Amino acid sequence: MSTPTTTPPHGGPSVGRSRALNGTLSLRPRGLWLVTSLELRQRLRSVRWYVALVVWTLVLLAIGALGLAPTLYTAQWEGLEPVAAMIFSLQIVLVLFAMLLVVPALSAGSINGDRSAGTLATLQASLLSPLEIVLGKLLAGFLTGLVFLLLALPSVVPIAILGGIGPLYFLRTVVVIVLLTLCVTAVGLGLSAVTQRQLGSVVLAYVIVFGVTVVLPIAWGSSAIFLQQEREVTRYYSSSSDVTGSGECVAETATVDTSRIDLSLPLLWGNPVVLLAEAAPPMPERYWADESENLDVLRMVRTGVHTAATVAHPAHANHCDPDEAGYPEDLAEVPNRPVWPMGLGLWLIGGGTSLAVAVWRLAVPIRRLGAGTRIA
Repeated sequence: MSTPTTTPPHGGPSVGRSRALNGTLSLRPRGLWLVTSLELRQRLRSVRWYVALVVWTLVLLAIGALGLAPTLYTAQWEGLEPVAAMIFSLQIVLVLFAMLLVVPALSAGSINGDRSAGTLATLQASLLSPLEIVLGKLLAGFLTGLVFLLLALPSVVPIAILGGIGPLYFLRTVVVIVLLTLCVTAVGLGLSAVTQRQLGSVVLAYVIVFGVTVVLPIAWGSSAIFLQQEREVTRYYSSSSDVTGSGECVAETATVDTSRIDLSLPLLWGNPVVLLAEAAPPMPERYWADESENLDVLRMVRTGVHTAATVAHPAHANHCDPDEAGYPEDLAEVPNRPVWPMGLGLWLIGGGTSLAVAVWRLAVPIRRLGAGTRIA
């Protein structure tokens, strides 16, 4: 039903047309920045905000120093680069986990917290549109998360340089953390819009993060017990010849039970650690023969996930060197099946849906309110 318009005397503008400028989906840069600045000022007034930033920076610096201290103390400079590369991967995973702990607490109580304090109705009664209010709160929470990420860089960048981490590798990891921060902030806003109590929305946000990060990987690992398939597999092994002494590739065919964990791999699509590992460069097939390759946690996780995605491919049963006699030339290479497009797509869909729900819940007039809901 369209909103009726009222024409005042003396040919003034109609009320309906002026209200159309304040529609649910209207977006003005001035209104967006007004909500963002208000949210940021509320956080800056709290002393706990500065204490949290200082503690965050000192803890990350201490972790990096403790990780490199044994190598620096023994002066084993030739072993510094691989150790630093491993510490970098562990520290960037720690930064990701810390962001997943900080961001829900910042965003999941934004809307229902203002509703409980009686300040949300003031924003809704102003010329600000619901979209401006939601996006302003989203931008404020996102910028707050970026502050924590920027303060983590002084402890991560030196270790990345010592570990020989390439600039593209480092930049990709930062981009993944930034995108996940944005999506988790949006999900927290959606939960704060549909729940009445601030504590309930924060707990739900942590439950979602914990479920995607811990519970679903456990469910994926447990699925290997049930997804058993009996297949005929031809495996190729290296065997030395007694006459020439040279290596020879020998084929053995047997019927074995294979765990089709590739069928349940969608459970890992949205895992933040898996998405972060997708930013790492691939490991060469024989990385142990290349002294310039440094092994780290992210590269191992990336290789493991890609192997699980193609677990039934026959090339995984080939353990021979290409220069050996009888090497199976007809085996195709293992296809590259990245996980990040599906995982990032799921997070973007979840974040976009959460924002749409939040805008819908802030639209006025409100059709239905829960029991005990405070208006102003």
